[in-house]
Amino acid sequence: MQRGRRHPDYGSGFRLLWASVVVSGLGSGMRYVALPLLAAELTSDPRKVSLVFLAGQLPWPLVMLSAGVVADRADRRRLMYAVNTARAGVAGALAVAVALGDATLLLLMAVAAALDLGQRFYAGAWAGIVPAIMPPPGRDRGNAALQGGSVAATLVVGNPVGAALFDVDPALPFTFDALSFLVAAALIGLLRGSFRRPPETGTGAPASFCRQAADGFGLLWNQPLLRRIALLSALCNLVGAAQIAIGVLFVRDDLGLSSTGYGALAAAFGVGSLLASLLEGRLVALLGRGRVLCAAMVAASAAALGIGLSDSGWEAGCFTALYGMSMTLWAVTVTTVRQGRVPGEYMGRVTMTHKTVVRAAATLGAAVGGLTAHALGLRPVFLIGSALLLAGVLAGGRGLLKASRS
Repeated sequence: MQRGRRHPDYGSGFRLLWASVVVSGLGSGMRYVALPLLAAELTSDPRKVSLVFLAGQLPWPLVMLSAGVVADRADRRRLMYAVNTARAGVAGALAVAVALGDATLLLLMAVAAALDLGQRFYAGAWAGIVPAIMPPPGRDRGNAALQGGSVAATLVVGNPVGAALFDVDPALPFTFDALSFLVAAALIGLLRGSFRRPPETGTGAPASFCRQAADGFGLLWNQPLLRRIALLSALCNLVGAAQIAIGVLFVRDDLGLSSTGYGALAAAFGVGSLLASLLEGRLVALLGRGRVLCAAMVAASAAALGIGLSDSGWEAGCFTALYGMSMTLWAVTVTTVRQGRVPGEYMGRVTMTHKTVVRAAATLGAAVGGLTAHALGLRPVFLIGSALLLAGVLAGGRGLLKASRS
Protein backbone atom coordinates (compact mmCIF):
# COMPACT_ATOMS: atom_id res chain seq x y z
CA MET A 1 0.00 0.00 0.00
CA GLN A 2 1.40 3.36 -0.99
CA ARG A 3 1.74 6.01 1.64
CA GLY A 4 -0.41 9.06 1.32
CA ARG A 5 -2.97 7.43 -0.96
CA ARG A 6 -6.35 9.03 -0.61
CA HIS A 7 -9.26 6.95 0.53
CA PRO A 8 -11.47 6.07 -2.46
CA ASP A 9 -14.71 7.96 -2.98
CA TYR A 10 -17.39 5.32 -3.44
CA GLY A 11 -20.10 7.75 -4.51
CA SER A 12 -23.83 7.90 -3.83
CA GLY A 13 -24.43 4.26 -4.81
CA PHE A 14 -22.20 2.98 -2.04
CA ARG A 15 -23.72 5.38 0.48
CA LEU A 16 -27.26 4.21 -0.36
CA LEU A 17 -26.21 0.57 -0.08
CA TRP A 18 -24.49 1.28 3.24
CA ALA A 19 -27.56 3.08 4.60
CA SER A 20 -29.83 0.24 3.52
CA VAL A 21 -27.60 -2.35 5.19
CA VAL A 22 -27.45 -0.32 8.40
CA VAL A 23 -31.20 0.27 8.62
CA SER A 24 -31.99 -3.36 7.93
CA GLY A 25 -29.37 -4.44 10.46
CA LEU A 26 -30.95 -2.28 13.14
CA GLY A 27 -34.28 -4.09 12.86
CA SER A 28 -32.67 -7.49 12.45
CA GLY A 29 -30.64 -6.91 15.61
CA MET A 30 -33.83 -6.33 17.55
CA ARG A 31 -35.32 -9.52 16.14
CA TYR A 32 -32.19 -11.62 16.73
CA VAL A 33 -32.27 -10.91 20.45
CA ALA A 34 -36.06 -11.02 20.80
CA LEU A 35 -36.58 -14.42 19.14
CA PRO A 36 -34.51 -16.46 21.64
CA LEU A 37 -35.86 -14.41 24.54
CA LEU A 38 -39.40 -15.20 23.44
CA ALA A 39 -38.48 -18.86 22.90
CA ALA A 40 -36.98 -19.04 26.40
CA GLU A 41 -40.27 -17.74 27.82
CA LEU A 42 -42.13 -20.52 26.05
CA THR A 43 -39.77 -23.34 27.15
CA SER A 44 -36.66 -23.91 29.27
CA ASP A 45 -35.56 -27.02 27.35
CA PRO A 46 -32.26 -26.17 25.55
CA ARG A 47 -33.13 -28.58 22.76
CA LYS A 48 -36.39 -26.76 22.02
CA VAL A 49 -34.84 -23.30 22.31
CA SER A 50 -32.11 -24.34 19.87
CA LEU A 51 -34.81 -25.44 17.41
CA VAL A 52 -35.74 -21.80 16.79
CA PHE A 53 -32.16 -21.02 15.78
CA LEU A 54 -31.97 -24.28 13.82
CA ALA A 55 -35.10 -23.37 11.87
CA GLY A 56 -33.31 -20.27 10.61
CA GLN A 57 -30.63 -22.51 9.14
CA LEU A 58 -32.91 -24.96 7.34
CA PRO A 59 -33.74 -23.15 4.06
CA TRP A 60 -30.14 -23.28 2.81
CA PRO A 61 -30.30 -26.78 1.23
CA LEU A 62 -33.36 -25.78 -0.78
CA VAL A 63 -32.35 -22.43 -2.20
CA MET A 64 -28.71 -21.53 -1.56
CA LEU A 65 -27.24 -22.51 -4.92
CA SER A 66 -30.41 -21.48 -6.72
CA ALA A 67 -30.21 -18.06 -5.08
CA GLY A 68 -26.75 -17.59 -6.54
CA VAL A 69 -27.94 -18.43 -10.05
CA VAL A 70 -30.95 -16.12 -9.71
CA ALA A 71 -28.70 -13.30 -8.53
CA ASP A 72 -26.41 -13.75 -11.55
CA ARG A 73 -29.38 -13.72 -13.92
CA ALA A 74 -31.60 -11.01 -12.39
CA ASP A 75 -31.24 -7.30 -11.83
CA ARG A 76 -29.70 -7.44 -8.36
CA ARG A 77 -31.12 -4.13 -7.19
CA ARG A 78 -34.69 -5.21 -7.99
CA LEU A 79 -34.16 -8.58 -6.35
CA MET A 80 -32.98 -6.96 -3.10
CA TYR A 81 -35.94 -4.57 -3.17
CA ALA A 82 -38.46 -7.39 -3.64
CA VAL A 83 -36.92 -9.56 -0.93
CA ASN A 84 -36.89 -6.80 1.68
CA THR A 85 -40.50 -5.90 0.93
CA ALA A 86 -41.60 -9.51 1.38
CA ARG A 87 -39.64 -9.85 4.62
CA ALA A 88 -41.35 -6.75 5.98
CA GLY A 89 -44.67 -8.58 5.61
CA VAL A 90 -43.40 -11.67 7.43
CA ALA A 91 -41.94 -9.68 10.33
CA GLY A 92 -45.11 -7.62 10.56
CA ALA A 93 -47.25 -10.75 10.79
CA LEU A 94 -45.10 -12.04 13.66
CA ALA A 95 -45.47 -8.71 15.49
CA VAL A 96 -49.25 -9.00 15.27
CA ALA A 97 -49.21 -12.59 16.54
CA VAL A 98 -47.02 -11.66 19.51
CA ALA A 99 -49.22 -8.67 20.34
CA LEU A 100 -52.28 -10.92 20.36
CA GLY A 101 -50.58 -13.55 22.53
CA ASP A 102 -50.71 -16.18 19.79
CA ALA A 103 -46.96 -16.82 19.43
CA THR A 104 -45.84 -20.45 19.63
CA LEU A 105 -42.50 -22.20 19.14
CA LEU A 106 -43.78 -23.53 15.82
CA LEU A 107 -44.61 -19.99 14.66
CA LEU A 108 -41.19 -18.70 15.73
CA MET A 109 -39.55 -21.51 13.78
CA ALA A 110 -41.64 -20.78 10.69
CA VAL A 111 -40.83 -17.06 10.77
CA ALA A 112 -37.13 -17.71 11.33
CA ALA A 113 -37.11 -20.06 8.33
CA ALA A 114 -39.04 -17.65 6.09
CA LEU A 115 -36.83 -14.66 6.89
CA ASP A 116 -33.70 -16.72 6.33
CA LEU A 117 -35.11 -17.94 3.02
CA GLY A 118 -35.34 -14.34 1.90
CA GLN A 119 -31.85 -13.63 3.24
CA ARG A 120 -30.38 -16.26 0.91
CA PHE A 121 -31.64 -14.40 -2.19
CA TYR A 122 -30.72 -11.03 -0.67
CA ALA A 123 -27.16 -12.22 0.05
CA GLY A 124 -26.72 -13.57 -3.47
CA ALA A 125 -27.74 -10.23 -4.99
CA TRP A 126 -25.71 -8.22 -2.48
CA ALA A 127 -22.55 -10.19 -3.33
CA GLY A 128 -22.73 -9.00 -6.94
CA ILE A 129 -23.66 -5.39 -6.25
CA VAL A 130 -20.69 -4.68 -3.99
CA PRO A 131 -17.93 -5.26 -6.58
CA ALA A 132 -19.95 -3.30 -9.15
CA ILE A 133 -19.89 -0.10 -7.09
CA MET A 134 -16.55 -0.46 -5.26
CA PRO A 135 -13.19 -0.14 -7.06
CA PRO A 136 -10.72 -2.98 -6.29
CA PRO A 137 -8.16 -0.77 -4.47
CA GLY A 138 -10.77 0.24 -1.93
CA ARG A 139 -12.56 -3.05 -1.31
CA ASP A 140 -10.84 -3.81 2.00
CA ARG A 141 -12.05 -0.48 3.39
CA GLY A 142 -15.41 -0.67 1.64
CA ASN A 143 -16.20 -4.19 2.85
CA ALA A 144 -15.06 -3.18 6.32
CA ALA A 145 -17.33 -0.12 6.24
CA LEU A 146 -20.31 -2.26 5.25
CA GLN A 147 -19.49 -4.89 7.85
CA GLY A 148 -18.86 -2.28 10.52
CA GLY A 149 -22.09 -0.44 9.79
CA SER A 150 -24.08 -3.65 9.83
CA VAL A 151 -22.48 -4.85 13.05
CA ALA A 152 -22.90 -1.51 14.81
CA ALA A 153 -26.56 -1.36 13.86
CA THR A 154 -27.30 -5.02 14.56
CA LEU A 155 -25.31 -5.73 17.70
CA VAL A 156 -24.21 -2.47 19.31
CA VAL A 157 -27.60 -0.76 18.89
CA GLY A 158 -30.19 -3.29 17.73
CA ASN A 159 -29.53 -6.06 20.25
CA PRO A 160 -29.63 -4.01 23.47
CA VAL A 161 -32.49 -1.86 22.22
CA GLY A 162 -34.38 -4.98 21.18
CA ALA A 163 -33.88 -6.51 24.62
CA ALA A 164 -35.07 -3.33 26.32
CA LEU A 165 -38.12 -3.09 24.06
CA PHE A 166 -38.88 -6.76 24.69
CA ASP A 167 -39.12 -6.00 28.41
CA VAL A 168 -41.62 -3.22 27.63
CA ASP A 169 -43.69 -5.18 25.10
CA PRO A 170 -42.53 -8.37 23.32
CA ALA A 171 -44.19 -7.24 20.07
CA LEU A 172 -42.16 -4.04 19.73
CA PRO A 173 -38.85 -5.52 18.45
CA PHE A 174 -40.67 -7.35 15.68
CA THR A 175 -42.64 -4.24 14.73
CA PHE A 176 -39.44 -2.25 14.32
CA ASP A 177 -37.94 -5.11 12.34
CA ALA A 178 -40.79 -4.93 9.82
CA LEU A 179 -40.41 -1.16 9.47
CA SER A 180 -36.65 -1.46 8.97
CA PHE A 181 -37.16 -3.83 6.04
CA LEU A 182 -39.48 -1.31 4.38
CA VAL A 183 -37.01 1.56 4.79
CA ALA A 184 -34.13 -0.60 3.56
CA ALA A 185 -36.13 -1.55 0.47
CA ALA A 186 -36.86 2.11 -0.26
CA LEU A 187 -33.16 3.00 -0.05
CA ILE A 188 -32.22 0.19 -2.43
CA GLY A 189 -34.91 1.43 -4.78
CA LEU A 190 -33.05 4.75 -5.07
CA LEU A 191 -29.96 3.11 -6.59
CA ARG A 192 -29.56 4.20 -10.20
CA GLY A 193 -28.71 1.99 -13.14
CA SER A 194 -29.02 -1.67 -14.01
CA PHE A 195 -27.25 -4.26 -11.91
CA ARG A 196 -27.86 -7.20 -14.21
CA ARG A 197 -24.60 -8.91 -15.12
CA PRO A 198 -23.76 -9.26 -18.84
CA PRO A 199 -24.11 -12.80 -20.21
CA GLU A 200 -21.08 -15.04 -19.96
CA THR A 201 -18.87 -15.10 -23.00
CA GLY A 202 -18.83 -18.12 -25.26
CA THR A 203 -20.76 -19.75 -28.05
CA GLY A 204 -23.91 -21.76 -28.13
CA ALA A 205 -27.10 -21.56 -26.11
CA PRO A 206 -27.06 -20.12 -22.58
CA ALA A 207 -26.15 -22.63 -19.92
CA SER A 208 -28.97 -24.34 -18.06
CA PHE A 209 -29.91 -23.38 -14.52
CA CYS A 210 -28.30 -26.52 -13.08
CA ARG A 211 -25.15 -26.09 -15.18
CA GLN A 212 -24.76 -22.51 -13.99
CA ALA A 213 -25.05 -23.65 -10.38
CA ALA A 214 -22.47 -26.40 -11.00
CA ASP A 215 -20.10 -23.88 -12.60
CA GLY A 216 -20.21 -21.75 -9.47
CA PHE A 217 -19.47 -24.76 -7.27
CA GLY A 218 -16.62 -25.87 -9.54
CA LEU A 219 -15.01 -22.42 -9.59
CA LEU A 220 -14.86 -22.36 -5.78
CA TRP A 221 -13.92 -25.98 -5.21
CA ASN A 222 -11.16 -26.07 -7.84
CA GLN A 223 -9.30 -23.13 -6.27
CA PRO A 224 -7.42 -24.55 -3.25
CA LEU A 225 -7.40 -21.26 -1.34
CA LEU A 226 -11.13 -20.62 -1.78
CA ARG A 227 -11.88 -24.23 -0.87
CA ARG A 228 -9.73 -24.06 2.27
CA ILE A 229 -11.34 -20.79 3.32
CA ALA A 230 -14.81 -22.26 2.81
CA LEU A 231 -14.03 -25.28 4.99
CA LEU A 232 -12.50 -23.20 7.78
CA SER A 233 -15.43 -20.77 7.59
CA ALA A 234 -17.69 -23.78 8.00
CA LEU A 235 -15.81 -24.78 11.14
CA CYS A 236 -16.13 -21.25 12.55
CA ASN A 237 -19.85 -21.28 11.90
CA LEU A 238 -20.37 -24.76 13.32
CA VAL A 239 -18.80 -23.64 16.59
CA GLY A 240 -20.53 -20.26 16.58
CA ALA A 241 -23.98 -21.72 15.83
CA ALA A 242 -23.64 -24.24 18.67
CA GLN A 243 -22.88 -21.41 21.09
CA ILE A 244 -25.60 -19.08 19.83
CA ALA A 245 -28.22 -21.83 19.96
CA ILE A 246 -27.81 -22.23 23.74
CA GLY A 247 -26.45 -18.77 24.50
CA VAL A 248 -29.62 -17.33 25.98
CA LEU A 249 -29.79 -20.18 28.50
CA PHE A 250 -26.09 -19.87 29.37
CA VAL A 251 -26.48 -16.15 30.03
CA ARG A 252 -29.61 -16.64 32.14
CA ASP A 253 -28.78 -19.84 34.03
CA ASP A 254 -24.97 -19.84 34.39
CA LEU A 255 -24.23 -16.11 34.46
CA GLY A 256 -27.49 -15.10 36.17
CA LEU A 257 -28.23 -12.19 33.81
CA SER A 258 -31.58 -10.81 32.70
CA SER A 259 -32.78 -10.27 29.15
CA THR A 260 -31.16 -6.83 29.26
CA GLY A 261 -27.88 -8.49 30.23
CA TYR A 262 -28.24 -10.84 27.28
CA GLY A 263 -28.66 -7.85 24.99
CA ALA A 264 -25.61 -6.20 26.57
CA LEU A 265 -23.46 -9.25 25.83
CA ALA A 266 -24.64 -9.19 22.23
CA ALA A 267 -23.70 -5.51 22.15
CA ALA A 268 -20.22 -6.42 23.43
CA PHE A 269 -19.84 -8.73 20.45
CA GLY A 270 -20.86 -5.80 18.28
CA VAL A 271 -18.32 -3.45 19.86
CA GLY A 272 -15.56 -5.93 19.10
CA SER A 273 -16.85 -6.32 15.56
CA LEU A 274 -17.01 -2.58 15.04
CA LEU A 275 -13.43 -2.19 16.25
CA ALA A 276 -12.34 -4.92 13.85
CA SER A 277 -14.05 -3.20 10.92
CA LEU A 278 -12.11 -0.02 11.69
CA LEU A 279 -8.78 -1.84 11.98
CA GLU A 280 -9.07 -4.50 9.27
CA GLY A 281 -7.62 -2.42 6.44
CA ARG A 282 -4.63 -1.35 8.53
CA LEU A 283 -4.01 -4.87 9.79
CA VAL A 284 -4.11 -6.29 6.27
CA ALA A 285 -1.65 -3.63 5.09
CA LEU A 286 0.66 -4.43 8.00
CA LEU A 287 0.41 -8.23 8.20
CA GLY A 288 -1.15 -9.45 4.97
CA ARG A 289 -4.50 -11.17 4.61
CA GLY A 290 -3.20 -14.65 5.39
CA ARG A 291 -1.76 -13.70 8.76
CA VAL A 292 -4.90 -11.74 9.63
CA LEU A 293 -7.00 -14.85 8.92
CA CYS A 294 -4.77 -17.06 11.09
CA ALA A 295 -4.77 -14.54 13.93
CA ALA A 296 -8.56 -14.25 13.75
CA MET A 297 -9.06 -17.99 14.28
CA VAL A 298 -6.59 -18.12 17.19
CA ALA A 299 -8.35 -15.18 18.83
CA ALA A 300 -11.76 -16.82 18.34
CA SER A 301 -10.49 -19.99 20.03
CA ALA A 302 -9.21 -17.97 23.00
CA ALA A 303 -12.50 -16.05 23.20
CA ALA A 304 -14.64 -19.20 23.24
CA LEU A 305 -12.47 -20.66 26.00
CA GLY A 306 -12.74 -17.45 28.02
CA ILE A 307 -16.53 -17.31 27.71
CA GLY A 308 -16.85 -20.93 28.79
CA LEU A 309 -14.77 -20.27 31.91
CA SER A 310 -16.38 -16.93 32.83
CA ASP A 311 -18.17 -16.52 36.14
CA SER A 312 -19.53 -13.00 35.62
CA GLY A 313 -21.15 -10.88 32.96
CA TRP A 314 -18.11 -8.59 32.82
CA GLU A 315 -15.72 -11.44 32.09
CA ALA A 316 -18.03 -12.92 29.51
CA GLY A 317 -18.51 -9.49 27.94
CA CYS A 318 -14.78 -8.94 27.45
CA PHE A 319 -14.30 -12.31 25.81
CA THR A 320 -17.46 -11.84 23.74
CA ALA A 321 -16.01 -8.58 22.41
CA LEU A 322 -12.83 -10.45 21.45
CA TYR A 323 -14.98 -13.06 19.71
CA GLY A 324 -16.78 -10.36 17.74
CA MET A 325 -13.51 -8.77 16.71
CA SER A 326 -12.01 -12.05 15.53
CA MET A 327 -15.01 -13.18 13.53
CA THR A 328 -15.41 -9.82 11.81
CA LEU A 329 -11.74 -9.77 10.83
CA TRP A 330 -12.28 -13.23 9.37
CA ALA A 331 -15.49 -12.36 7.51
CA VAL A 332 -14.29 -9.09 5.97
CA THR A 333 -10.95 -10.50 4.87
CA VAL A 334 -12.54 -13.62 3.37
CA THR A 335 -14.98 -11.47 1.41
CA THR A 336 -12.20 -9.36 -0.09
CA VAL A 337 -10.15 -12.44 -1.02
CA ARG A 338 -13.14 -13.92 -2.83
CA GLN A 339 -13.92 -10.68 -4.68
CA GLY A 340 -10.34 -10.58 -5.94
CA ARG A 341 -10.39 -14.14 -7.29
CA VAL A 342 -13.89 -14.56 -8.78
CA PRO A 343 -15.10 -12.97 -12.05
CA GLY A 344 -18.08 -10.68 -11.60
CA GLU A 345 -20.48 -12.82 -13.65
CA TYR A 346 -19.86 -15.73 -11.26
CA MET A 347 -19.89 -13.75 -8.02
CA GLY A 348 -23.43 -14.64 -6.94
CA ARG A 349 -22.98 -18.37 -7.54
CA VAL A 350 -19.55 -18.67 -5.94
CA THR A 351 -20.63 -16.61 -2.93
CA MET A 352 -23.71 -18.74 -2.40
CA THR A 353 -21.71 -21.95 -2.85
CA HIS A 354 -19.42 -20.72 -0.07
CA LYS A 355 -22.45 -19.91 2.05
CA THR A 356 -23.96 -23.34 1.34
CA VAL A 357 -20.93 -25.04 2.86
CA VAL A 358 -20.93 -22.59 5.78
CA ARG A 359 -24.66 -22.88 6.40
CA ALA A 360 -24.52 -26.68 6.38
CA ALA A 361 -22.04 -26.48 9.22
CA ALA A 362 -24.15 -23.91 11.08
CA THR A 363 -27.21 -26.15 10.83
CA LEU A 364 -25.24 -29.05 12.25
CA GLY A 365 -23.77 -26.80 14.93
CA ALA A 366 -27.17 -25.58 16.11
CA ALA A 367 -28.39 -29.15 16.55
CA VAL A 368 -25.17 -30.35 18.20
CA GLY A 369 -25.14 -27.36 20.55
CA GLY A 370 -28.56 -28.18 21.94
CA LEU A 371 -27.77 -31.89 22.29
CA THR A 372 -24.36 -31.26 23.87
CA ALA A 373 -25.81 -28.82 26.39
CA HIS A 374 -28.55 -31.30 27.29
CA ALA A 375 -26.03 -34.11 27.82
CA LEU A 376 -23.00 -32.31 29.29
CA GLY A 377 -24.16 -28.86 30.36
CA LEU A 378 -23.92 -25.41 28.83
CA ARG A 379 -20.24 -24.58 29.45
CA PRO A 380 -18.79 -27.58 27.56
CA VAL A 381 -20.31 -26.21 24.36
CA PHE A 382 -17.87 -23.28 24.55
CA LEU A 383 -14.88 -25.33 25.72
CA ILE A 384 -15.22 -27.94 22.99
CA GLY A 385 -15.73 -25.18 20.42
CA SER A 386 -12.49 -23.52 21.50
CA ALA A 387 -10.57 -26.75 20.94
CA LEU A 388 -12.10 -27.24 17.48
CA LEU A 389 -11.15 -23.73 16.36
CA LEU A 390 -7.57 -24.16 17.52
CA ALA A 391 -7.33 -27.50 15.73
CA GLY A 392 -8.66 -25.86 12.57
CA VAL A 393 -6.04 -23.13 12.44
CA LEU A 394 -3.27 -25.63 13.20
CA ALA A 395 -4.43 -27.85 10.35
CA GLY A 396 -5.13 -25.15 7.75
CA GLY A 397 -3.12 -22.11 8.75
CA ARG A 398 -0.22 -22.69 6.34
CA GLY A 399 -2.55 -22.71 3.36
CA LEU A 400 -4.18 -19.46 4.52
CA LEU A 401 -0.92 -17.59 4.08
CA LYS A 402 -1.52 -17.74 0.33
CA ALA A 403 -4.32 -15.24 0.89
CA SER A 404 -1.66 -12.57 1.44
CA ARG A 405 -1.08 -12.54 -2.30
CA SER A 406 -4.77 -12.09 -3.19
